[in-house]
Amino acid sequence: MDNTIWVVLGVFAVLIALIAILTAVRARQDRLYGEEEAVAVASAPAIANRAELAAVIASCVAEVMGKDVSGLRIVSIKQVG
Repeated sequence: MDNTIWVVLGVFAVLIALIAILTAVRARQDRLYGEEEAVAVASAPAIANRAELAAVIASCVAEVMGKDVSGLRIVSIKQVG
């Protein structure tokens, strides 16, 4: 029973150390790269004609699927990345 307690405490100690290390790495990455990503997102141009973009996406998807464009409906478009 004594060894079991020490093993459990050791596992928890290792998990807490890993959490501390990962938190420090994330804070460092935010400090180094956080400002560049915020500037890149803010400077991204808006889509001028969403209907035209939806039509292009629908035609590409229909071509890949081998179906008619009239059978597709685009519900939403979200920017990724």
